[in-house]
Amino acid sequence: MKGQLGFEFLMIMFIVMLILVLIFTATTSNQVGLQETQKERKLKGVCERVADTINRAVYYGAGFSQTITIPETIYGSNYTLDVIGNKTLVCSNSKTDIISTFIENNITNSTSIAPFSISNKIIIISNNETRVLIE
Repeated sequence: MKGQLGFEFLMIMFIVMLILVLIFTATTSNQVGLQETQKERKLKGVCERVADTINRAVYYGAGFSQTITIPETIYGSNYTLDVIGNKTLVCSNSKTDIISTFIENNITNSTSIAPFSISNKIIIISNNETRVLIE
């Protein structure tokens, strides 16, 4: 009788532990998906902020200048900002590409026209009458 009671207790504990492991696994996989969604949302925010500042430089015209600071990483992940086709900003991390467009096509950095990468995390965007300059 004591042996059967001990065996039943062990079986109940095994089933409870199995259920807890399944719950833990499901919760952990949901958290990973949520973290990727947060990274994508933050990347989209950075991309829109840079594109909006460039569009404001076009709208306000000559003399406009604004310095913006963007994060070094997004939740520990590196990302890139690339001006492509002179009217498109592509913000990328390892899993996502976010695309924003400009209202003007004369966007340059200090050395070249598009395509180019924005590598600084402190960005100066200015309008000098002939073009919008990203430094």
